[in-house]
Amino acid sequence: MKLTVEEIMGKRRIIDKSIQPMSTVQSITPANFTIARQTPAYGAVVMGDYKGAARFLDLDKLVVQPLALAEQLHILGVLDGREEDYDLQTLATVAAEAIGTTHTATLTVPTGEVWLINAIETVVPASGGANAITANWMCSLWTDRAATPNTNGQPFNAAAFNPGVGGGTQWSEFGVIPLLWAATNKGSALRLPAGESVTVTFTNTLAVAAAAVNCLFRIYGFIGKTLVV
Repeated sequence: MKLTVEEIMGKRRIIDKSIQPMSTVQSITPANFTIARQTPAYGAVVMGDYKGAARFLDLDKLVVQPLALAEQLHILGVLDGREEDYDLQTLATVAAEAIGTTHTATLTVPTGEVWLINAIETVVPASGGANAITANWMCSLWTDRAATPNTNGQPFNAAAFNPGVGGGTQWSEFGVIPLLWAATNKGSALRLPAGESVTVTFTNTLAVAAAAVNCLFRIYGFIGKTLVV
């Protein structure tokens, strides 16, 4: 115990300035205090005033969200579509396959990694004849609000990319410096934590496939330092 003598209102009083542990909070009142969920005891709780009402200190906003930004300051690996089944997916169509045949593959962020994606490249080749291949990709982080939701997440394109019989390439871009200026570009990198995934589909349309070709799906970006789990 640390006792000091201070003069208050002209009178000398002994003041206890010893540091005491914060008491455990068993209940919170009044009702306008907010917290995500309640447990029998919170331990030490820090509160303050926000717009005239008492609020708990939100450690997610104070600590976790800044750490998610800091993950981008550490480049621990490159994503550039060089490694099959990691940041590259090659799907081969089959000669004479039927109209409506769909090829699907999923790339999942490995355990212990966080990906910061700045672009996704979808390459649709020309396969000869009158047939055409369409493509789309989905992200597991995005909730699909369609009448029949896609189990792999919301598709990036509202309508599948369709370059026609001559084939083509689509860039889905994330970041402040895009390769192509388009309304579909997003202003920041797409952050995918471990376990999240992107799924691509290539579908043969219009006519029976004239030849076997390789459809490509590449991810560009980098591996950040995992600070948020």
